[in-house]
Amino acid sequence: MPYVVIKTWFPTNKANEVAKIYIEERKKYPFDRSLGKEVVTAVSTDENGIISMGVIDVKEGKLEETLARDNNIFVMYLNIEGYNRKQEVWSTAVEALTLLGMKAPE
Repeated sequence: MPYVVIKTWFPTNKANEVAKIYIEERKKYPFDRSLGKEVVTAVSTDENGIISMGVIDVKEGKLEETLARDNNIFVMYLNIEGYNRKQEVWSTAVEALTLLGMKAPE
């Protein structure tokens, strides 16, 4: 099953604005467990501002629906200057080895 990794970054002076929308987002779009499992939502900082990363372990057959849901959420943040987002789909090492016709060691 794939993982959807959502990374966002924004300037520190936009933290309150982002936090308010995040609270609104969680009310409007509570996590739908039929799509998978929220593994983590983590936050850090660097010299450019604030970074957040969310990881979802997506159930089989639910990838497109998960990506569409995330795109709807992203729209809520579009008017925040300096807010950026990257959505990635990751495979497990076992899945990647299977694509190569190999089996992971046990």
